[in-house]
Parts: sequence; C-alpha cells; structure tokens
Amino acid sequence: MSEQLQLNEAQIIQLRAVNKIKLARVEEIQWQYYDSPLERNAKLAELESQYETECSRILTPSQLSMFHDDRQRDAVPPQPTNPTDGGLG
Repeated sequence: MSEQLQLNEAQIIQLRAVNKIKLARVEEIQWQYYDSPLERNAKLAELESQYETECSRILTPSQLSMFHDDRQRDAVPPQPTNPTDGGLG
C-alpha cells in the first residue's frame, strides 16, 4: 500500500498506528457485541467512519482517492466470466 499510494515516512508511521488501533477495536467490538449482530454492525460502521476520517487527515486528496478505489475494488468480489463457474449450474 505504501508504494502504491507513494506514502512518505510520516504517513507510513501515522497509518500504521491508525491501522493497529482499528484492528484492535474491530476485535474488541466483535467480542463485546458477539450476541448482538445489529449493534455489532452499527459499531463496526461507526469505527469505519472514524477510520476514514483519520485517513483523510493523513493522506493527500489524490492518495485518498487511490485508497478508496483500492478498497472498493477489494470489497467487490470478481464475477465469473462463465455463469456456471464457481457454483451450481
């Protein structure tokens, strides 16, 4: 990620810290709200919003745009070119 976004050293250090905090909070939320999926999802969405805010403070607008493009591409699974691939049919 650091090479693709062309991060400087300060950005790398800041993002590493933000990512560590996010991962710790994700684990905490999943453990704490294990029995309450709706509340867990709401807390995870809130955490994601906070993460986005922190990233927007650290990254330049062009880096942020590339970051969002990468995350969006990673979030959408590729569709099989043949409709019978990877499923029943």
